[in-house]
Amino acid sequence: MDSKKDPLPHATPEDAAGIEEALNPEKRVYSDDHVCPIKEARMAKKRRPPAHPVVKWTSRLVMGLAVIPIIVVLAFIGAITFMDFNQYKTTIESEFQARTGYPLNIEGELDVSVWPFALEASQVAMQDKTDPERPDLAKIDSIQVEFSLWDLFVNRKLDLLGVELEGAHLYLETDKNGRSNWHGMPMLSHFLPEPKATFRTVAYQPVVNSAESRQGNPPSFRWRLNSFVSQNAVLEWRNEENGHTFLLDDFDLMAFDIAPDEPFKLLTNFAYQTNMVKSRFHVNLSTELTVNEALKQWQLADWNGNIRMILPKETKVPEVRVETTGKTFKLDMEQKTFHVEQAKLGSLKTQIETSLQGQYGAHPQTQGEVKAEHIRLRKWFRHSGIEYPHFVNRKVLRDVSAAFRWKQTARQLNIDDLEMLVDGAKIAGHIQRREQAGRPDQYRFDIAVSELDMDQYEAYVNPPPRKRRSKDAAAESKAAAPAQAASGKKPETYLPIALPVNTLKELDAEGHLTIGQLKAWQMVFTHFDLTLAAKDGQLKLAPLNADLYQGKLRSELAVDVTGKTPAYDWKGTMDGIQLKPFLADGWQYHQLDGAYSGGFDLQTRGVNSYLLRQNMNGRITAKVSDGAFVGMDLNKLLAGQKTQPQDATQFSRLSLTGNIQKGILKTKDFKVKSQRFFATGQGSLELTSTLLDSTLYTVYQNPPKSLRSLKGMKVPVYLKGPLDQLKWSVDMKALLNNPDNQQKLLQGLQQLFQS
Repeated sequence: MDSKKDPLPHATPEDAAGIEEALNPEKRVYSDDHVCPIKEARMAKKRRPPAHPVVKWTSRLVMGLAVIPIIVVLAFIGAITFMDFNQYKTTIESEFQARTGYPLNIEGELDVSVWPFALEASQVAMQDKTDPERPDLAKIDSIQVEFSLWDLFVNRKLDLLGVELEGAHLYLETDKNGRSNWHGMPMLSHFLPEPKATFRTVAYQPVVNSAESRQGNPPSFRWRLNSFVSQNAVLEWRNEENGHTFLLDDFDLMAFDIAPDEPFKLLTNFAYQTNMVKSRFHVNLSTELTVNEALKQWQLADWNGNIRMILPKETKVPEVRVETTGKTFKLDMEQKTFHVEQAKLGSLKTQIETSLQGQYGAHPQTQGEVKAEHIRLRKWFRHSGIEYPHFVNRKVLRDVSAAFRWKQTARQLNIDDLEMLVDGAKIAGHIQRREQAGRPDQYRFDIAVSELDMDQYEAYVNPPPRKRRSKDAAAESKAAAPAQAASGKKPETYLPIALPVNTLKELDAEGHLTIGQLKAWQMVFTHFDLTLAAKDGQLKLAPLNADLYQGKLRSELAVDVTGKTPAYDWKGTMDGIQLKPFLADGWQYHQLDGAYSGGFDLQTRGVNSYLLRQNMNGRITAKVSDGAFVGMDLNKLLAGQKTQPQDATQFSRLSLTGNIQKGILKTKDFKVKSQRFFATGQGSLELTSTLLDSTLYTVYQNPPKSLRSLKGMKVPVYLKGPLDQLKWSVDMKALLNNPDNQQKLLQGLQQLFQS
């Protein structure tokens, strides 16, 4: 057997030969007649004619031109990399102050990067030129401005690509004289104030035009940006004229693909706070912004966002969220006009929509319209941190709607076509406020109210504590309930309609108020008509008229608040007033009935009802027809019988004249006439304590059978005590000691003996 193993035992002889030849190649030797393709190509190239000199130098020139930009770029990069830009701080600061008049201080590093091509500075501050001791007008923790490297080399223009601010802080202040620390700042349209020296035009520096050619023109550089980002900005404004402060902090703003006259997306959020309210407002907003090339026309379109109202934690009031949307907000800084269309706010079932337009600047004015529905005022007061009275009725001010037009100028505000719905009361009319130089604001109004129930706005003087949820508090409440019920005392309440005296002293107002039906102090008035004229601490309400209890009130009221204590002078007449419901509703007094007519001329001074009664002086006249003294029957009293609460003494006419001095009413010409008797009397009434001390001398003309013996006799009847606990009595001793009565008694006895 052959020891050599066949590599391919099943291959054909032809295949085996091919494989053998591949495995054992033989070196080929070319003869002189054989042509080698590689050698032939090399030789053909050597035999080609040489290139033309123009082609040769053109190729070299192209290569050189391609190398030069690379060298320039490398040189530019090297210069930027190794140059110390901090040496130019002083020049930049001096130039900025020369342009704006405001000192600039760059405390941080000043650096320029190549990729991206950007200028970066840190700790930049602009000082207040009016007072160096004041806080800096503006500060920036860091600013980075990115430029277009391509436009710099190719188009020889310095175009902005992006701006990024970190920790910008703007401090604005108005002093007591109305002067602001930003007075003299160039407007937004003049970004680059005119330099005091002419600059040499170079590739990396924008051309500065002359003042004549530049006025009203857009900036000489392009401001198309890929992005604008500002983070943690702060805007602070203090107004020492009125003591108001405004703070905008945590201000973030982002915008991308910014180009003139093209809408771009804008996202912003910030926190707003003022000392006028306790709440802090957190705002998130997204919108599309369009700005023209000159940066003078700005337009927000289709914005939406939310506002969170947050009170300090110690108030334990949860935050409330307000949604806001709007169609258009336009601002024209060249014409100084603005326009807002369909701005909406909504929260807590409240919906507010407004559209407005106007102009600002030297002659500002605004006009627009507002429509608000289902405003829960008490909720808004609570979430805004505004104090309001603790109303007994917890349902008041829970549903307020309003619609009106307004127009405001620098010194005047007009509210027209006012329509309000407050707790069922319809209010319509117009209001005007006008500022006066060196004097308080002037108010004019004409208001009509359909019906108004003032008693539902009664409030606690000392509000009861809120109910605690603990078991111990519940047990204490249950234990205290019987004691409170036993005492019979109700919490003291008041009607919060009074104005502070200082407000009345400065009030300058004229107006007319009508109310179809008014309920106040448990009394009901109809056709309430009031005309107010107030100026220099003198208030006059003339007329002050109303229809009440089937009668009429016609009066005039003058109030003088120029002194230490307000003084009042009220005079007028009342005709046909039904006393029973009038006294029952207003004073819970039920012992006198009839139709009252009379006049009054009263003067008093004080700051509360007690002092007003104590200091009252004046004169009154009164006539009551077809009346009755309820709770007392004079016939039973003279017969020695006990009267009952349902008893009454009827009379056809009552009249009196009285003078009031230092809170005490002294009556004279007090006359009462009925079918059975005629009475005259006198007495006094202390208005503060309502104590009555009066004597009626009654003469029976037509006595009942049981009192025939008293016919023609003068019977003294005493009325003493508080009005709500009045006691009637007969002075029998005076009755018998009267000589006329004694004579009549003797005549009666003689007739009795003769019969």
